[in-house]
Amino acid sequence: MKIAIRDITRAVGGQLILGDPMAMVEGISVDSRQIARDSLFVAIKGERVDGHDFALSAWRQGAAGLLVSRLDWLQGEAKVSCVVIRVNDTLEAMKSFGGLIRGRFTGPVVGITGSNGKTTTKQMVTGVLKTRDNGLSTSGNYNSQIGLPIVLSQLSSDDKWMVLEMGASAPGHIANLCDVARPTVGIITSIGPAHLATFGSLKRIAETKWELMDSLPDDGAAIVPWGEPLLDPHVRAYKKRIVFIGEDQSCPVRASQIEVGERVRFRLHIGSDSEMVNLPLPGRCNVVNALAAAAAGWVLKYPMTDIVRGLEGFEPPRMRMEVTRLPSGAVIVNDAYNANPASMAHAVSSLIESYPDRKRILVIGSMLELGDDSDRYHFHLGTEVGRCPVDKVFMLGAEMRQALEGAVSVGAPAGRFVFSESHEEVAQELRGMLGPDAVVLFKGSRGMKLEKIIEAVIPTPA
Repeated sequence: MKIAIRDITRAVGGQLILGDPMAMVEGISVDSRQIARDSLFVAIKGERVDGHDFALSAWRQGAAGLLVSRLDWLQGEAKVSCVVIRVNDTLEAMKSFGGLIRGRFTGPVVGITGSNGKTTTKQMVTGVLKTRDNGLSTSGNYNSQIGLPIVLSQLSSDDKWMVLEMGASAPGHIANLCDVARPTVGIITSIGPAHLATFGSLKRIAETKWELMDSLPDDGAAIVPWGEPLLDPHVRAYKKRIVFIGEDQSCPVRASQIEVGERVRFRLHIGSDSEMVNLPLPGRCNVVNALAAAAAGWVLKYPMTDIVRGLEGFEPPRMRMEVTRLPSGAVIVNDAYNANPASMAHAVSSLIESYPDRKRILVIGSMLELGDDSDRYHFHLGTEVGRCPVDKVFMLGAEMRQALEGAVSVGAPAGRFVFSESHEEVAQELRGMLGPDAVVLFKGSRGMKLEKIIEAVIPTPA
């Protein structure tokens, strides 16, 4: 969406230092290395890097404008020919810029948050809504205070809807995102122990996620999983429309006849209508994600045929139960984008359910950002994995020592587990185990970079 510099300057409460107020920009960026021509570079000061140090580089790379909070970088540089806008706080200015774009959009906006399943649900909702019109959805991991305005800046005149993923690592983050996005439909996928180091408790996590529902307009729709006890006090006090999803027969959008394999199949019920759905990925946990997407389509008045077509044809996100078959016949399940105790449990149970006749191998990495509860959660994970019918477990990361202790405490054979702090060490031992009957699940926090092991064991084409 092209926006005049005059309108941006007014919206962000800035001062136009250089350039034509009637010039147009399209898109914004905070990375001078990936700046697109006609876009606005925003100089963000982070903990390690200050974007002002790269303002001139962004201009030389073709930026149409620079949004800054200081001008010392400009001293002695007489050749700058692009727009320069000065504000007090560039992060707040980004928020205002996003609000400017959102204010010009009249279509439905679906906001998605939750401890697990946000990205997969976002992809599923996008698949459903794409059956009718073009729209905009969050790309990559742009679900933060900085990422959301960048996504909004990509809005085009052809877009009829938006699907926006909303992440939070501390209380108040979802409310801040909703101030900009102003969603009309809200989805909470789940509540679980993620980012406990900053939230402090599951109750605070639930409160923060519910900020999405509090932001909805009076005619909006809140889509929530049935029977989530941490959401119960918020549900009871809520005065706007709620659509429950789950397997309970009281849910207007529900699933039955669930069949778990390398792909998940279930019967989708919406009101009195029902149809079988075949999802293009494994994992029973993805049924509730599909129900959330179906509910979003339903409240936006999409017919059942379009909802089913969208769910069956959506593009699964990378590193979320992503399946790769090796030439040997072995199966790699890459669910290593991130991990917390709940998502780890879902992934392991999905492996066991989906591949009952294969040799099952786990490669699990530390779950980070769990704060003071880290040892307890890792020990509990070990007790659960120790009881599971798996053939081999590789544990990577210092925190996994507690998981190993947990596994041993429930009587699991010590020879089943390999503890390591080296990616190459795990890869070297794993290479010899990838026979035709093997399936390997990779699951760990983003910081563990388990994809390095996957890249090391997948054979390079000759």
